Amino acid sequence: MNDIEISPQNLAGSGLRLNCTYSLTEAIGFLLIWLLISIITLGLGSFFAIYYFYKNIINRTYIHNRANVEIGRLNCDLNIGEMIGHIVIWMLITIVTLGIGLIFYAFRTFRMCLNRTRIVAT
Repeated sequence: MNDIEISPQNLAGSGLRLNCTYSLTEAIGFLLIWLLISIITLGLGSFFAIYYFYKNIINRTYIHNRANVEIGRLNCDLNIGEMIGHIVIWMLITIVTLGIGLIFYAFRTFRMCLNRTRIVAT
């Protein structure tokens, strides 16, 4: 694979854009499955659901050039071990703050998913 240095000079006027193919029906199916998992696990599954939701969206995002040709895709390689460590911390924050910490949880999980995302050439 050829690594291309990414700099403002290389990207200026390149016409690259992102195209997400995650559909509404996939989102509804995802939410129904995780709702069931959350009920079975007495709410603990809901802490994991947001990671997988963001990860699915990121992994279904493709990079297109000016001619609308797919040249790459985003790949989030966040694993369950990293999620568990992060979830334990945020569960404690949620308990200590009586739920107020959940407001920030969605943003921190999105940041974590983005930080574990790389661009893969297709």
